[in-house]
Amino acid sequence: MARMLIVIQLKSYMKSINYIALFLSIVLISGAFSYPAFADVISPKQQMKLDFTAEQVICAEELVKIIKSSTGMVSCVKPATAEKLSQNGWAEQLSEKTVAEIKKKKSDDDKSAGTIKKILTLKQTGKNVKAGTIGYAYIFDACTGSKTIKTPTIFVTSDSETKNVKLGSMLNPNSCYTSSAIIKAADPNSITAIMLNKGGISDKIESLEDQIADLKSKISTAKQKIPKSDEQSPNPENLNNITSLKKELKNLQGQLQRFMMALYVPPNVKASEIDIPKSITGKPLEGLNAELISVTESVVKPESDNADLKRFNVVFEACTGKESVRLPIIAVFSDSDQVNVKLINRIIPNSCQVGITKINAIDSESIITQASDNSAISKQITKLEKQIDELQNKLDTERSTLNELVSKKLDSTGEELAAQKALNIGQLRTDLLESRTKLYGLMLSVQ
Repeated sequence: MARMLIVIQLKSYMKSINYIALFLSIVLISGAFSYPAFADVISPKQQMKLDFTAEQVICAEELVKIIKSSTGMVSCVKPATAEKLSQNGWAEQLSEKTVAEIKKKKSDDDKSAGTIKKILTLKQTGKNVKAGTIGYAYIFDACTGSKTIKTPTIFVTSDSETKNVKLGSMLNPNSCYTSSAIIKAADPNSITAIMLNKGGISDKIESLEDQIADLKSKISTAKQKIPKSDEQSPNPENLNNITSLKKELKNLQGQLQRFMMALYVPPNVKASEIDIPKSITGKPLEGLNAELISVTESVVKPESDNADLKRFNVVFEACTGKESVRLPIIAVFSDSDQVNVKLINRIIPNSCQVGITKINAIDSESIITQASDNSAISKQITKLEKQIDELQNKLDTERSTLNELVSKKLDSTGEELAAQKALNIGQLRTDLLESRTKLYGLMLSVQ
């Protein structure tokens, strides 16, 4: 009996050890990206601080999302770990989509989508170097193979430090660009770098972009079938099709914007500390006007105790003047209801966009349209886009200058200048990544 009791206790102890080991693997895997196997997106914990739901959390390309059964906590783990935790009940049962994702990850080639080629290592000198540190500018060419890499991420290591560096700019297929990373080292020869990206996240983003472009084309084609005057009633089936396509488009745009937010947060920066502009309003946008095209009664009746209340299909046209309008919002009013309609992203100067909605009303003659008070949102987005373009141009210029400098033999002055360019590149990259995070965060907030 005593021996049996010992065996049972030992089995229980070993089971506890296995659970602890699995839990520790989750903590290590889903923590900060200091480990060289994972690239691209920020951790689940940071995504949750950006108000992502468990379903919306995105995992780094080599990992699989699981949800703890007892708490709903989200973790990103290796495929084999996901299967084990699901089988023993620690995590919720894996969906068919996740199982298919695991099979694909197991069969995928595990090669990097790009390479890092060392050019030069320069010691940091001058007033910008912190006291007590030996910093080096590790200058390299980042090159890609057949895949686009949205945000190239490299893992730089030395005998004194390791760090992940997001290069900030997209790498097109079969191309290279010169960049740099600042890292501490006792021996500069110990500095090495590898590219972490496998291309999976970039593939997902390109797939979303293709789906969005396809939906926009379908919506545009369907809108061309809408009569341009009130003399002919629009086809209700066509209007319902447009409404359905727009809902699908909104969902995909939200997915894309979440991907971009999770992708562009700079390493070592807490996502929750980035000051993402809030979705605020302002005065109506100048130059934007909206006119009704048609109002037709819907076959669907509103849920109401008022027998006189009816549901109407409303088609309108929103037009701009000399300036483009970002995230145009048109308010549709009636004697009983108000609906805000968000059009697709932008209306270019001197052009129009057709919008449709449904609204309840007693008298169809009471239905009117009005440009909504969203000038502040439009201005913020325009400001961020301009800021991103300026930062990208500055970064390109600094990289080009660095490339020219290191392509020839450097004297002491040239080395100091190249090292300073490396510092500039690092700061510009961080500013560019943060600005992109803010832009997609703002666009997501007004979805």
